[in-house]
Amino acid sequence: MPEGRCDLVLLGWTAFISFSLASDYFWGRAGQEADDKNGLGNTQGMPSSNIYTGTYTMESNGSILQEGRLRMLMGNQPTSLMSVHLSAASMSLVPKESRRGYHNLQPDLFLTGVEFMQANGRLIATGTTDPRNFHSFGNRACSLSASLDMHQVGEDSKAFSKHHRRGVHGSMPDISGQVSAVECGFSLRFETMLVNTALLSQKVIHYSIWVNLLCIFQISCFLSQMKEDGPEVSKVSMACIGLQALTDAFDSFLHMALGLSTQYMFNSLAVIAFVKFLLFSFLEARYLLIILRHRRHEQFAQGWEVVRREVSQLYTQFYGALLIGMMIIYQSLEHLDFIVMLLQAYWVPQILRDAWYGSRSCLKTSFIWGISLSRLLLPLYLWGCPKSIFRGDIYPRLPGAPSSRWCLFLLLAQATQVGMLLLQRRYGPRFFVPWACMPWAYNYGRFMAIEPGTECVICMVELNPEDGTRCVTPCNHAFHKACLEQWMEVKMECPTCRAELPPIM
Repeated sequence: MPEGRCDLVLLGWTAFISFSLASDYFWGRAGQEADDKNGLGNTQGMPSSNIYTGTYTMESNGSILQEGRLRMLMGNQPTSLMSVHLSAASMSLVPKESRRGYHNLQPDLFLTGVEFMQANGRLIATGTTDPRNFHSFGNRACSLSASLDMHQVGEDSKAFSKHHRRGVHGSMPDISGQVSAVECGFSLRFETMLVNTALLSQKVIHYSIWVNLLCIFQISCFLSQMKEDGPEVSKVSMACIGLQALTDAFDSFLHMALGLSTQYMFNSLAVIAFVKFLLFSFLEARYLLIILRHRRHEQFAQGWEVVRREVSQLYTQFYGALLIGMMIIYQSLEHLDFIVMLLQAYWVPQILRDAWYGSRSCLKTSFIWGISLSRLLLPLYLWGCPKSIFRGDIYPRLPGAPSSRWCLFLLLAQATQVGMLLLQRRYGPRFFVPWACMPWAYNYGRFMAIEPGTECVICMVELNPEDGTRCVTPCNHAFHKACLEQWMEVKMECPTCRAELPPIM
């Protein structure tokens, strides 16, 4: 792809991302100003909904059955009487003992009732449990009766200062209450606090902005690396680039699925999914084709049918791995932190390939540092920030997050990989391999009689038959050792007969 066209495409992506995020920001800000003007409740006769999070305790016959975290989605519809609203609520329960796992926040309890909008309003409601998600009492639904107390937080209360620090203004109801299921023999007590969706919306937009900036930076790193379109490209590990492409593909589909499932700030998440899709499908997949073309240049020179077969095989392997990986991730979301840690080992194939073939990779140092740092920031935010957007309010809580130990281990693992790549450049690709495990290496210093007047075809200088610095290839051609080493940095072929050469140890 020509350099000018790449820059134009990158500029177009940046403009598209900026427009989408700006629309999310200004529309969300306009909606928040309207809510501030009208109050938290909706006074125009349209239904409104709020999200609450807190804790719960489930009891049966005076003993505690379960404790944990509760998420409640509550909506109300005004009636002809100003002080009476029709309300509906759904509750999701996350037990304390399973807090490490991934939870998709599917509702466990459903309530409907009448809310009396007074200074301390009370909602009297009835409902049922969802037997598909609420397994504590078998496969049947339990009838529920509930009493919910609406605690208004005003400017004169102590709680107002706490809410004010969170960036929320106006009257805010917190809810506590009790849910009873007589026929199933349990009761549930809970206390919740209103989620500041305005602040959360700003955090989602900021998250989308900097994730997309990271993607654009990675795109520029790949464009810079892809300019090195010479024979040395064959030294790049396809598994290394393929693992990065799979990581971006998983990120793309997970962000899209998250936006579709929550229906909250969909545009911001969809832009991330779109840019990740462009990154893996256009740039990283194209780089895999470039590497394949240089490794199998003889096959690519045989005609279109052979080229199509090679490309089809590559795409089949990549998208097959993508499909299998998506199924594994879907079935193992509770181990998502472990999967992410494995995907962060994308430099390991390059390290092993360089050690196996005894060749130095052609990856730029700027590419190694840029990709390593940019791919570190997202998992460090997801598992290191205690106030990230993935806290279980609207988006699910990630397994094991937050975890400073996990983040520290990730930093050490990434630093080890980058350190090995840089040390291989300086001390040789096999500096860490014990001699007992060293693979067979061809002896370029073997003796071979050289006729007087024989020249090194690389530098066109006569070879000295008594010179110990000369070297002989497996195809019985002699060169200066320094000349051949410099040549093999570009091509692993004999300069005379084009035979493939083993690495010089």
